[in-house]
Amino acid sequence: MVALTAVQNETIAANTHSFLLGAAGTGKTTALQQRLLRLLADGEPAYTLLVLVAEPEHQQEYLDAVHQSGLGPYADLKITTYTQLAQEMVALFWPLVARPGGFVHPYRPPAFLSYDLAQLLMWGIISAMLREGAFSDLRLRPQQIVSQLLDTLNRAALNGLSLEAAIDRQIDTWVGEAERVRHLQDAATAVSQFRRHCLSHSLLDLSLAVQMFDTQLVKHPEFHRYFRERFRHLIVDNIEEQTPAGQNFVTQLMHSTQTTAVAYDDGGGYKRFMAADPSGAKRLRLNCKLAFDFAQNFVAAPEMIALSNLVENFLMHTNLPTLGAEKAVERVVNGRYRRDMTSQLAPLLANLVDQGTPTNQIAIIVPYIDGALHYLLTQALQETGLPYFLLRRRSSPREEPRIRAWLTWLALAYPTWGLAPSEYDVAEALTLSISGLDPARAALIAERLYQSKGPRLLPGSELPDWLAERIGAHTINLVEELRLWLEAQSPALPIDAFLYNLFNDLLAQPRFRPEPDISGAAVCDWLVQSATRLRQSAQAIGLTTPAEIGVTFIDGVNQGLVTANPPELGDPPDPNGIMISTIYGYLLAGQRVTYQVWLETAATGWWDIPKQPLSNAFVLAQSRQPILWSTEEEFAIRNELLSNIIRGLTNRCTGRIILANSDLDRRGLRQEGPLWRALQPARKA
Repeated sequence: MVALTAVQNETIAANTHSFLLGAAGTGKTTALQQRLLRLLADGEPAYTLLVLVAEPEHQQEYLDAVHQSGLGPYADLKITTYTQLAQEMVALFWPLVARPGGFVHPYRPPAFLSYDLAQLLMWGIISAMLREGAFSDLRLRPQQIVSQLLDTLNRAALNGLSLEAAIDRQIDTWVGEAERVRHLQDAATAVSQFRRHCLSHSLLDLSLAVQMFDTQLVKHPEFHRYFRERFRHLIVDNIEEQTPAGQNFVTQLMHSTQTTAVAYDDGGGYKRFMAADPSGAKRLRLNCKLAFDFAQNFVAAPEMIALSNLVENFLMHTNLPTLGAEKAVERVVNGRYRRDMTSQLAPLLANLVDQGTPTNQIAIIVPYIDGALHYLLTQALQETGLPYFLLRRRSSPREEPRIRAWLTWLALAYPTWGLAPSEYDVAEALTLSISGLDPARAALIAERLYQSKGPRLLPGSELPDWLAERIGAHTINLVEELRLWLEAQSPALPIDAFLYNLFNDLLAQPRFRPEPDISGAAVCDWLVQSATRLRQSAQAIGLTTPAEIGVTFIDGVNQGLVTANPPELGDPPDPNGIMISTIYGYLLAGQRVTYQVWLETAATGWWDIPKQPLSNAFVLAQSRQPILWSTEEEFAIRNELLSNIIRGLTNRCTGRIILANSDLDRRGLRQEGPLWRALQPARKA
């Protein structure tokens, strides 16, 4: 039985609209879960309950609470996010919204564009624009342009803005160089082409699904009748992470439900980069008859609160109490280079584990995990025998060598596509495909047997005797088997079938890989699923031949396509291991741990905001007046965000903080960011 406070019991028993306000760790989510259980125990049908959470991962917490209660199975219970609900409802009520929404063929059922596919469609649009000189002088990689254009589409819809209004806002508030205005005008052309293509082919990306839901469906009388008859009770967790469109939906639904319970994390709003509007969310308190203030923190000790006060005083010029802040810092690990930092940190964590701290009660939190830092950190943990897992929200698949290798073989199997991998790519693919083949011998094979004109692999008999002896007959036979297998592939074979067969029929066989290839299986699974989604949507996004599909798929990955569903690489992650996460990944996951490691504490990454010249999330916020964007406002936002980050981290730490830092960053430049300076009074050797 959960021990509840008086304010939690009042929240659970409320029979009207109520607003729960308090910092993370004060028991609001527990109160909402218990309220859900009370409604079910009182006989309320699960079919009439709607729970909105901020992140898909948070759904499981509510399901676990129901399952552990012993009240019985509730398959009709609706626990979802706003964007999931929007997409589901637009599909369900498609005949009501398709024609007024501007779709050219409203009788065609919609096809949903995943983020991966939306990038490929946008990539096709901007490729033609780049060849004509668009976005000239813009210091962004093409993939960054693609992602920022999609951000503009999504932020416009989630803020209730038209595409024209979103671009105009950014142009009208810009006070810098004139070239930015031209880039924004190019952005307007690209997003308009993207939207027209979606309307012509009944494609629903996230932005269009949200726009249809927010502007067409939520206001439709038939939709109101459906929701009024079905949902009688509404529970909303983390309303501060909701967008204006999500808040608009909650407000509309409150007119129909018998009760509503809305929880707001004071100091939250970590998804502001994704259009979250904490200011607008707080105004929902005016729509509620009851307001409950949650003041008792069940997680953060007084010294943790003092530490976050210390940072806030430095950044925001407040005067909050900081007595005992130094007690929140367990240890400061400092090295000149990042290798020194990680090599000192791992034994310290191992010592904590030896003293009884479970590994799943340690989280390593870092602003940005580049490839070098990931390697140094994971190597240090492996050397000390500590299990770990990487919490990733998005990743770029081209950074995984095995994905590059599998796509190299795809390009060589279909030389008429005109995609010639580099000699280095072929050597890398050979190394990763044939167990025991070292990079030096693979480079020799690629140098002698690979012809970029074609492209193709030559027979192993072309190798001179001295080189064949050095490489070994067994390896040459495997290279020859691979070559013949690639040449035998049918041009009509879909790319997902090719990739499946490549791994299962060839590269996973014992002669190529004596031990089970777990990493290869994860890569194969991700590639096959991604290629299948592309093939199934190919016609709708303008790809008509197998060659066009294959070239688009390979180009998309090589250009840096970002996936929200990255493959798990290496050994299966240990869910009970040490968590390695970026700042926002950790905060949005909501996990509490005993020890947090703030890695690279002196890095300015803690204070930085994404540089997005084509999509300013703060200018596009619905609650912001369309006034000029200034350096002063940017600095104020940076300070506010960092202050909220630290408050959020300390509210999710039950023990102590370990500060781990390197004097020099990856470029060899000295680090002394705002967080490091703010923590100076609390740092101790």
